Amino acid sequence: MDLLFEGVHWAFELILLIFLILFLWVCVCVRSIRYFWKFPMPSAMGNAIAAGPYRNRAQPPSMIIEAIAARPGMTVVDVGCGSGLYTVAVAKAVQPDGVVYAVDIQEGMLEKLRKRMEREGVENITPILADAEGRIPLDDGVADAVFSVAVIPEIPDPVKAMEQIKRLMADDGVFAEAELLLDPDYPLQRTVIKWAREAGFVLDKKVGNVFRYVLVFRKEST
Repeated sequence: MDLLFEGVHWAFELILLIFLILFLWVCVCVRSIRYFWKFPMPSAMGNAIAAGPYRNRAQPPSMIIEAIAARPGMTVVDVGCGSGLYTVAVAKAVQPDGVVYAVDIQEGMLEKLRKRMEREGVENITPILADAEGRIPLDDGVADAVFSVAVIPEIPDPVKAMEQIKRLMADDGVFAEAELLLDPDYPLQRTVIKWAREAGFVLDKKVGNVFRYVLVFRKEST
C-alpha cells in the first residue's frame, strides 16, 4: 500500500513538473513573440482576460480608483479600456457628475464595453474608437486623470502614446499605469518610468509590488 501511495505521489509530482515546464516554455515563447511583434489583445479574448473573480483578486479595480483618487465630478480617460472592467468601476466612482472617456483601438472591445455598461446600468461612459499612438479625439487638458491597465507595453511606441496621454491631462492631472506580472507584455517598473520620463512625466508615487503595481505620474514642471 505504501509503495502504491509513493508511486501515485511520484507520478503526481512528475505531471506537475511537466506542466510547470510547459507553462514556462509557453510564457517564454509568447513574450519573445510579443517583444518583436506588438499588437492589441484580440477583442474575442476581452471577456476572458477580464474574468471577474480572477482579475478582481489579481489586479482589483480598487487599485486604480485609489491611485487616481477617483471622486464624484472628475473627468477621466481610460486608454485601452478593453471590455470595461476598470472603466465601469471608475465610472461608478465619479458619479453622479463625472464622466469617463473609454478609448480603444478595436470596435469589438468597445462593443463588449457597451454590453457591460448596459448590464451594470452605467451611463456616464463615452466609448471612443482611436489609436493611442495617433491623436485621440479629445481636447487638450480635458482629463483630471488618465489611466491604463496592461496596455502601454502593447503599443509599438509607448513614449508616443504617453505624450498623447500628457496632452489630454489637466496641468494638475495624474496618469496611472498599472501592470500585472502574468501579462505577456509585463514590463519592469524602471522601464515604464523611463518611458514616462521621455514623454515628460515625473513619478509621483508607486502602489503595489513586483507581482502587480500601479505607477502614478504627473506632468513635468516647465
